[in-house]
Amino acid sequence: MMYGKRIQIYFVLLFVLFLKACDTDFIGSIQNFRFQIPFYFYVNYFDKSIPDTSQVFANLNEYEEFTKNKSRLEKAEIVQFNYWIDSLVYGNNQPFDPKKDTLVIENVRFFLVFAKPKPNIPNPRDTSDFEPDTTLPTFLLGEFKEVNVSDFYRKPNHIYVISTEISQVLTEVVRNRPYFYLVSEYGKVRGQTTPKKYFSLIFVRFDVVIRFTVSL
Repeated sequence: MMYGKRIQIYFVLLFVLFLKACDTDFIGSIQNFRFQIPFYFYVNYFDKSIPDTSQVFANLNEYEEFTKNKSRLEKAEIVQFNYWIDSLVYGNNQPFDPKKDTLVIENVRFFLVFAKPKPNIPNPRDTSDFEPDTTLPTFLLGEFKEVNVSDFYRKPNHIYVISTEISQVLTEVVRNRPYFYLVSEYGKVRGQTTPKKYFSLIFVRFDVVIRFTVSL
């Protein structure tokens, strides 16, 4: 009989602990609110030569959902990165044919570089009002090796989930300086024998999804 009572007491204690854990999770969930902002970059390169490095600029202050929650920001984290090639035309103005052509770029890399306003600009807004912040680390967002253009041609299915190491720096920076560059670095074409390989145009798209946690 005593053994049966001990089992009953044991299960009661487990049930109480379970309820306490659920209650803690529930309280935490109602104290915080999460939302995501996807950034869509459509980049059109005309008379593009590779190897090459280029950049686009993002200002989070242009997004209402961010600005109205910025003062209560607890965490910012990049959760996804996606890249694909939308159109490509060779230097002789011949369009790339994904069914017939074989074109391989040795590597394509993307970096996040934090930005800061240039000195003596009271209300920076335009891209030219900012410059890279060399006091902060640069983060690699994604690296694609042996890029077969056919595999990336109009196929938005190459998604990277970004590691959490960037979150701490990103959270601290975006509270006061929510600006950054997305830098793309293209390597050589496989078999390239000249210093530069020229294309009439390359249209690409890359998406960055940032998730924000704010206190209520």
